[in-house]
Amino acid sequence: MKAVDFTQCDASDLAETIGQLHALQSAAHRLMLAAIAAFDEQEGWQEDGATSVVPWLVASLGVSHRTAAEWAGAASKLEELPAIADAYGEGCLSWDHVRPLLRFATPETDADLAESAQGWSAAHTAAVARRARPVPEDDQRDAHAKRSLRWWWGDDRMLHFRGRLPDADGATVVEALRAIADREPPEPETGMFEPYEARCADALVRLAAGALGSGESGDRATVIVHADAALLAGEGGVAEVEGGPSVTAETARRLACDGRLRLMADDDRGRTVGVGRVTRSVPPWLLRVVRHRDGGCRFTGCGRTAWTDAHHIVYWSQGGPTDASNLVLLCRHHHKLVHEGGWQVEGHPDEELWFVRPDGRTLATGPPPLRDDVGERVFGAA
Repeated sequence: MKAVDFTQCDASDLAETIGQLHALQSAAHRLMLAAIAAFDEQEGWQEDGATSVVPWLVASLGVSHRTAAEWAGAASKLEELPAIADAYGEGCLSWDHVRPLLRFATPETDADLAESAQGWSAAHTAAVARRARPVPEDDQRDAHAKRSLRWWWGDDRMLHFRGRLPDADGATVVEALRAIADREPPEPETGMFEPYEARCADALVRLAAGALGSGESGDRATVIVHADAALLAGEGGVAEVEGGPSVTAETARRLACDGRLRLMADDDRGRTVGVGRVTRSVPPWLLRVVRHRDGGCRFTGCGRTAWTDAHHIVYWSQGGPTDASNLVLLCRHHHKLVHEGGWQVEGHPDEELWFVRPDGRTLATGPPPLRDDVGERVFGAA
């Protein structure tokens, strides 16, 4: 695409350009969501071995599972809300307007909300959505069933949390964190207290460390750290917490002091030796290595972490070894797809894998680039 030199534009032209590009982005996004709804209705994702439109979007567009799920839900909902859909497609509403509107808009309120929201800020729209939710009348049992906690490692190498607890359980957690945070002394050098939020974060770590120290199951309550063999020999390098970010050698040594630690030495390519042809069964320690490396089902766009198996790329019956280099993590659905559906796995699990359909076509990965003809129609000559 031809680059545009915006430095030659004045502020008013740039403001107009930004607004029009945003409107174009909204219009294109609305069209994409309509296409997703039609594609999902036809279940076109089945041809690529996906279990639903969400993992298909993950594989085809290179987006996160969270983004794909949000798009799929919005695509379906917008089909019932034509006024909001049209306002979004015309650039009159932003995605930050549409997202909260979809939480409570109905076909009956569609037209009024599409008009009213055009005068609202995104923050006000979110506030209206919160207030519009009906007050729950669930009893304690229902509230308990809705409890949840999830975490993920962000690009900032920080662990992020999101969850909810019913009233009594939530109060218990809050009081425990407050009790520990309130006992934290000030910094000895400055005499100043850390911010209260930071002390609450430290309190959560103390609770977790105490649970690890008292756990009865040695394997389930162990922090696994993978380290380069060179690092263990005293040379430079880093270690990596299983399922988490890389850490320095000093951090690994601190973990060894603070809690249970099991160290696994990897070669210069991060691989751990397997058991070769000794057995077809994958021993628990080797399965942990494969799970650590793959993170979830490796089938394009899937990523499921539950109900997964270690699959021999070259079948054991055909001479394939039970080594990490010949094992790949697949969920039950895609494991069956490979064994009974005629799909094949090619490549190396330490680098890149390709999944080949029964007809010989390789499943594409990643978002497609903007075609030249599309770019010319929208942005001018390339």
